[in-house]
Amino acid sequence: MTDQDTQTADRAFTDPEFAALALTVDDDDALEKVHATVKGLHATPTPVGTKIRTTNGALVAVVHALQAESDDVESVLHYRTDPAAALATRKARTLRRALDSHEADVDPDVIAPE
Repeated sequence: MTDQDTQTADRAFTDPEFAALALTVDDDDALEKVHATVKGLHATPTPVGTKIRTTNGALVAVVHALQAESDDVESVLHYRTDPAAALATRKARTLRRALDSHEADVDPDVIAPE
């Protein structure tokens, strides 16, 4: 990941409408759970992670491998939290609940952008 990609990732996923969830499973396992949980989502690999979108193109979430060293965290799910009534946000809440059992108990600074 280049510095420019990192800056883009930081801007895209620190907006107030996204929250982050540190996961104890790798990004491939997280994506498998995503596709098993919510139908009708499309995943596209990008330099900042795999973007998960609805069929109409609304960004629901992004899953990426953790770049920093951590014993507990394998990947991170950035998921939409606003606007609450939007279809993409409702799907994101479903994904969040499905991955709750894989949540890593870590300091938020581990997954915060630098």
